[in-house]
Amino acid sequence: MRFDVQAYRDRITTESVGANIVVRDVTSSTMDDARAGSAAGGVSGTAYVADQQTAGRGRFGRPWASSCDGLYVTYHLRVPESPAVPLYGVAAALAVSDAIREVARLTTDLKWPNDVLAQGRKIAGILAEAVHRGEVDIFIGIGVNVGVGAVPTELSAIATSIEGEVPAATPSREDLLVALSAALERHSGQLVRSPAILVEEWRQRLVTLRHRVRLTSSSAQAGDVHEGEAVDVSPRGELVVRLDSGVLASFAAGDVTMA
Repeated sequence: MRFDVQAYRDRITTESVGANIVVRDVTSSTMDDARAGSAAGGVSGTAYVADQQTAGRGRFGRPWASSCDGLYVTYHLRVPESPAVPLYGVAAALAVSDAIREVARLTTDLKWPNDVLAQGRKIAGILAEAVHRGEVDIFIGIGVNVGVGAVPTELSAIATSIEGEVPAATPSREDLLVALSAALERHSGQLVRSPAILVEEWRQRLVTLRHRVRLTSSSAQAGDVHEGEAVDVSPRGELVVRLDSGVLASFAAGDVTMA
């Protein structure tokens, strides 16, 4: 079913985030659409949506399964240069969790750095990228598994959908995007006002902390695997791990497996 742009526009109440929307039936990637829109002078806050992606991607360029049963959106935000820029991915994670809870009454957990989980399985993912050129163009790509068809059979052990968790409360993609845009505007505003408050809220929701973890960098070479206890996150969103050697180390990126 095609995304109903008019239904979304009738319900959206944000001032900036998601107030403008561009929708395509099929695209290679909404992230690519957002970058093209930015280069063409697109309005900050625009949401680029597609019913289906043919080359959706997650972190480290990994493919993201993108059937017609999911919500696929990239927001383009233009913000001043700031040390808080890396935290827009955190704002997005909180926003996705809030939106799912609002429209489906489903409580989710957050896993460092950018996964949203339901009962331990991935229900949404986030990819945040920034281009620095005076002001900063931030691109926040979000994929939410809404219907059961969004999760390929071969991934059912590690991924789930809103419909798979709460069949009777599965929202429309339009309602989910309305809630998501509002939540992202709210958390982005909090980031501008007080990054510390945003990080503390994220810290309270992270299931990664107080667990033994194995962290692997994107290169996955022998020297890039670290094990220890995840004890905290830094003000910039880095994961702080007490390594088995006893040393505290901070990591800005990587894949985490919890023991």
